[in-house]
Amino acid sequence: MITMNAGDITRKIEERLPLEWSEDWDNSGFIIGDPGAPVEKIAVSLDSTEESVSSSARRGCGMLVVHHPAIFIPLKKIVMPQPAAKMIRSALAEGVSVYSAHTNWDSSPEGVNVTLSRLLGLSDVSPIMPPHSGAWGLGAIGGLQSPATIGELALRVKEAWGLSTLLTYGDNAAPLSKIALCGGAGSNLLQPAISLGADVFITADVSYHYLLHAQLSRINLIVVNHGEMERAALPALCELIRGVVPIEVILLENTNLAPIVI
Repeated sequence: MITMNAGDITRKIEERLPLEWSEDWDNSGFIIGDPGAPVEKIAVSLDSTEESVSSSARRGCGMLVVHHPAIFIPLKKIVMPQPAAKMIRSALAEGVSVYSAHTNWDSSPEGVNVTLSRLLGLSDVSPIMPPHSGAWGLGAIGGLQSPATIGELALRVKEAWGLSTLLTYGDNAAPLSKIALCGGAGSNLLQPAISLGADVFITADVSYHYLLHAQLSRINLIVVNHGEMERAALPALCELIRGVVPIEVILLENTNLAPIVI
């Protein structure tokens, strides 16, 4: 079986997803573990939790690659039984290194937003926000082959991304053809999407005031579950990693938060 060390795997990933593509506020990169530790298999998950770390170890994976940073809010204490403390203890005890590909993956030409656009069948896709440091950019905007109502588009989104539920806001009869989206919490891209002439904006975690702004600006909205939306792009992240390292890459079962539909 081929073995690589965690540091070499990190370098290979960052050749395709440079840390320079990350936003200033982000914490992408190698976060937990020993860069010199041997790795025979890599696990991929949306989040780094005690469960995903233990699942990685059970499958013989010495490295866990996640989308959301393993440590995002700075930690002042590591005290049991806080979830972050339990995750860190498990990673160190099990010998599982944790790497986070967050906004460097979001802004990649192979990343979250491009993948979500492809799954929806959008054409002429471009970023909502222009790139920096050589990245592709943030968000995505493209066209449907034929116009659809918000109800028809919602069904397409739900099926294409494997969503359990979603919410729609806007004009049920209006034909929509120019589609903007942002994986995860993308409310800050709402106004740029409006400025680009989008008929509808699809994202997660939209607060009341952004909903009101969308209504007054007469742009349709589809609001989805943050984790479910981004998880739809994880198979593409697995394929990217398989393309740069010669060891097995395993996508872990769904462990992200999903709503209970009543």
